[in-house]
Amino acid sequence: MQDHNSTHAEATPRSPAHGDRRPEAVRAVRAMAAFATESEMYLAATGRDEALHRTDLNGLRVVMSAGDEPVTPRRLSEALQLSAPATSAMLDRLERLGHVTRRPHPHDRRSIVVVATDHAHTVGASMFGRVGARMAPVLASRSAGELAVIAQFLEDASAATGAARADIHTES
Repeated sequence: MQDHNSTHAEATPRSPAHGDRRPEAVRAVRAMAAFATESEMYLAATGRDEALHRTDLNGLRVVMSAGDEPVTPRRLSEALQLSAPATSAMLDRLERLGHVTRRPHPHDRRSIVVVATDHAHTVGASMFGRVGARMAPVLASRSAGELAVIAQFLEDASAATGAARADIHTES
């Protein structure tokens, strides 16, 4: 016999504010939290080895994942939600460590762009090579369809988390 609360929970859709309490959903959220924690701890450990702060690593990620799109200090400030002085201090550290250079913007003479150096790519490969080697068999054990579902889920979860972060700023 089911108790009143479990019957009610199954019959009533949960609002996003209350979360999904299905065992599979709880497991997924806990797994994401554990992955986020392990990722943060890994980044902290490898960052210490390279004298890089977490903000520096986030800045490098933005620069290195931009492809051919120019990354300006303003874009970095917006992407990382940093003040202009904090962004400037981060860029000074990254430049001093040989990870970025600042160059004139190719289309806007009043602006500069931030470019990752070969050294940054070498250090990045070293930092993430260890985790990449450990992740390779995990990824290889999943079918293309499973990886597509996982990727979509993580993209959606990232967007939902970003939206929740944005809510904090609008509620303040």
